[in-house]
Amino acid sequence: MQPDTLSSTEQTLFVTLKARQLLGDSLAAAVVEQIDYDFDRLQVGSLVAGVIGLRSALFDKWIRDFLTRHSHANVIHLACGLDTRPHRISWGDSVRWIDVDLPDVVDLRREFMPEPSRANQYSLMAGSALDSAFIQSLQSDRPTIIVIEGLVPYLTTSEGEAMIADLCGHFKTGELIFDITNWYTTLIERLVGSIKHTKAKLRWTSYKPKNLEKVHPGLTLLEAHPLCTLDGVRNLPLGVRIFLWLQSLIPFTRYSAQYLRLAF
Repeated sequence: MQPDTLSSTEQTLFVTLKARQLLGDSLAAAVVEQIDYDFDRLQVGSLVAGVIGLRSALFDKWIRDFLTRHSHANVIHLACGLDTRPHRISWGDSVRWIDVDLPDVVDLRREFMPEPSRANQYSLMAGSALDSAFIQSLQSDRPTIIVIEGLVPYLTTSEGEAMIADLCGHFKTGELIFDITNWYTTLIERLVGSIKHTKAKLRWTSYKPKNLEKVHPGLTLLEAHPLCTLDGVRNLPLGVRIFLWLQSLIPFTRYSAQYLRLAF
């Protein structure tokens, strides 16, 4: 599998991988060293790495909290890419973890990413989050937390809403966690090197997360956090903290990236 042959959206997985390396993730660093890909062209610096680190830390916390409340559960990570999440989160004997991505990404993951230690409770599946038949094939016999990190903004509104409705209809009880952007982010996307060089395009924008409750009966917004308000901001480099503080002062930049937790 040649990394450069992945689609523009699929290649955004290398942005996350490089950010994890810069954040001190030793497994991500080992994978970066093995893959023949020009990571330098992505221009992943302290700002991009800091943003991805904050998002990952929040999502990891939400997963741990869910597993504390539901020891017998599913973790479904859609568009998992080369994320090291199943290696950095502890999960119990009664948890089933399923990583999902498109076939070429799954091939890449099998080549470069080792299976987690709990391999008998782990599955890596090739499929599309937008394929209703594939979603229906996933086991839904227990409470499920569905992780969709870094995918939703690249979908159209109709694709995203249909995906959420399919997931909520199939998995009877659980939570959805994902990120959204607004129109301002799409306006400046070509100024962000990591997006510019993958040629990925942001498409679904949403300013009011509460409106997502209309997508499926019983879907309830539990939390919505703008990036610039997260606790971990204070631990970022000074220049990044100043940038995010300035963002927080203007409504359309304050809500340019939000992280959501919804129950269904």
